[in-house]
Amino acid sequence: MSPRLAALAQALAVVISSSLVTVLAKRVLEEVRPFTFAWLQIGIGVAVLTAFMVGVRGVRIPRGLPPRVWIYLVLIGVGNFAVVRVTFMLSLERIPAVTHAYLVNFVGIVTMLMSMWMLRERPGPRQMVGAGLAVVALHVFFLEIPAPERLTGVMYAAVGVVALALTNNLARQLVMITEGELSNDVISTLAAWIGGIPIVIAGLMIDGWPSLARADSWWVIGLAGVVTIAVGLTVWNHVLRTLRSFEASLLGSLSVVFAALFAIPILGEGLEPHEGAGIAMMMVAVVLTQLRGRA
Repeated sequence: MSPRLAALAQALAVVISSSLVTVLAKRVLEEVRPFTFAWLQIGIGVAVLTAFMVGVRGVRIPRGLPPRVWIYLVLIGVGNFAVVRVTFMLSLERIPAVTHAYLVNFVGIVTMLMSMWMLRERPGPRQMVGAGLAVVALHVFFLEIPAPERLTGVMYAAVGVVALALTNNLARQLVMITEGELSNDVISTLAAWIGGIPIVIAGLMIDGWPSLARADSWWVIGLAGVVTIAVGLTVWNHVLRTLRSFEASLLGSLSVVFAALFAIPILGEGLEPHEGAGIAMMMVAVVLTQLRGRA
C-alpha cells in the first residue's frame, strides 16, 4: 500500500470512530454540561496519551527548541483543546448530531482557503470543483435557515471550525519548518499538555469532581477522550505528513455520512430527502478533492 493510500485509510478510520463518539456524546449531554464533558474528555485523553507516549514509546521532549516552534505548539494546543473541544460540545448540546456534523464539514473549505494563504498550497482544478460542490451540498442540506434557538449552536460550531482549520494548517506548517525532524508523537504530546492541562485545572476548580448518575456516561466520555484525543490527534498529525491539510479536512467531510448512519438507530434522528441529497453531493465532492493531477 502506498503512503498516500495508507494515510487515507488512517484518516477514514479516525473519521468513522469520531462520528460514533459524536452521536454517543449527544445522548450524554442530556445529563452532563458541555464544559464538564469537554474537560473530562480532555483529562482522560491527555492522561492516556501521556502514558502511551512517555511510558510505552519512551518519547522525550527535545531540548533547545527555537521560540518559533514553541509558538506553533502553543497555538496548536490552545486551538485544539481550549477552543475546538469546548465550542464543539457547546454546539452539539444545542443542535442535532447530524446538523452538528454537517456544520463541521466547513472545516475543509476554511482549511483550503487558509492553506492557499498560509502554506501557498494551490489546489488543482478538480479539487476546486470538489470544494465548490461541497458548498452547494451544504446549501442543499440546509434548505432553510436554522431556527433562532439553534443559531447559538451554529455560532459555536463556526468558532470551532475556524480554530480547527487554523490548527490543521499550523500543524502542517510546523512539520514543514522543522523538516520533519519533530515527530508527530512529540507534537501531539506537547500540544495536549499545553492546551489540555489548563482546561482540566479550570474544570476541577469550577465543577469539582463530578458525580454522574449514569455509568454509561463515564464510558462515553472515556471513549471520547481515547478516540478523539489520544488516538485521533496522533494519527491525524501523522496523516498531515502525507496529505495536504485541506485534503485531510475535506476527507473529514464524510463524518456527516457516518454521523447520520449512527444517529438514526442511536438517537432516532430522521433524515429528510434534501439532507440525503446534500450528503450524497458531499461524498462526490470528497472524491473530487482527493484526485490530484499528474505531476
